[in-house]
Amino acid sequence: MLGDISDEETNDIIMMMSKSVRRNMLKRNIVESQIFPVTHYICVACYILYDQSYLYNILKKITSNISPEEIALRSKCLGSPLNHLAFYSFAMLYLHGRAQVINDNLYKKNKGVANVIIEPEEKKKETKFILDFWRRLSPNYLNEKTLIVEHNNLTVLSDDYISNLKDQMIPIANESDLLKKVKQTIAHLTIFNFLFQAECRAGIFEHGPYYFEKNSEPLVFKEFQFIYSGKKMFGVDLSDYFPHKISNPSPISNIIFGMTLKDMNKLEFNDWGTLFAQPSDFTKNITSIGLWTKEESHPKDLRYPENLGKLIPLSHEILDDLMQFAKAATRELYIDFAKWSFLKKLMLGTNLYVNFPALYSGYAGIENDFNWSWALDYAEGKTLKSDLINPDRIEFYIKNLEKWKGAHYFLKRALDGPRIRRNNPFYYYLQD
Repeated sequence: MLGDISDEETNDIIMMMSKSVRRNMLKRNIVESQIFPVTHYICVACYILYDQSYLYNILKKITSNISPEEIALRSKCLGSPLNHLAFYSFAMLYLHGRAQVINDNLYKKNKGVANVIIEPEEKKKETKFILDFWRRLSPNYLNEKTLIVEHNNLTVLSDDYISNLKDQMIPIANESDLLKKVKQTIAHLTIFNFLFQAECRAGIFEHGPYYFEKNSEPLVFKEFQFIYSGKKMFGVDLSDYFPHKISNPSPISNIIFGMTLKDMNKLEFNDWGTLFAQPSDFTKNITSIGLWTKEESHPKDLRYPENLGKLIPLSHEILDDLMQFAKAATRELYIDFAKWSFLKKLMLGTNLYVNFPALYSGYAGIENDFNWSWALDYAEGKTLKSDLINPDRIEFYIKNLEKWKGAHYFLKRALDGPRIRRNNPFYYYLQD
């Protein structure tokens, strides 16, 4: 039964995730966007996920239709709407919200506020349910059967899956013009994606290295998901999830780049699906490339391993179309976003971070059981259509975070020394 884990097991997961997130955070360069209040909207979203039991209430309904193990197995393919970035963020964002609330409650108690319960028993049960669900995801998804990336490799595809792609890879030795076009397309799609996703990494996923039989050259993949095509994505209508429209949609909603590489000094991946390579610009190290798009099938219809969706090989001519799309869409979005109010930009980012359960609900076939537009309704002063949300609490979160310029005060715990962290981890043990 989901959630049937001990305090000790729960604390072990909290400690592991505390170490992992802290390690990944300290290795990451944080640059606040001049367009979106990124840190502020992330912290608002995390408050909602935990404090309003938003993730828990949605997940209860999802798990009545599908198990976390099945979600993980259906995702072991290229072009999956859920991947390790999504699974890792599932636990990270919830624990982040939990830490914010615990920190707030500890502050109140230290100030002498009466009857403060640091972590109520009901919230402990919710946390156990969330973490039990999560610990059944990644071990059934990652080839290493682990919860987090432990050896700098992020591999999820089977050898058989990989071998079927070999004949679709095209050698590109001495194809300097094509290599240049690949580099430019990836760059323009990256810029577009970050702007489209309110300056977060959602939609980009890198993983590998893999190897073809009798070929020592590593194979890595870079995927772009949720490219605006004006159509359903993975069979799901996400129009409420992406309220910003683009005049000239992309010809495809996703593209996967597969690249074999030579003479690489380093290929390392983190839990956010980010590749760290030496040389960092490995364009000249590419020996072959494959381009695919994933068919638009509903995730509730996928089955492991016989039906993980159809990959459609793409010709290199698609690169020109994608570059043209990305340039025009980026320009259009920038002009549009610049006119938005602070609250609307903040709630767009909040929407992206707090409504990630929409993708999980699609695997259960119940995505239409929930309203996903409430965050943008809130920004426009409309009545919310979701009974899972208390709008008065959203106002509290926004104003409370203004005291720290959007970044919750608990984040300073990432700078605690090893002696403190040993007994008091970044994300807090279960509280009495």
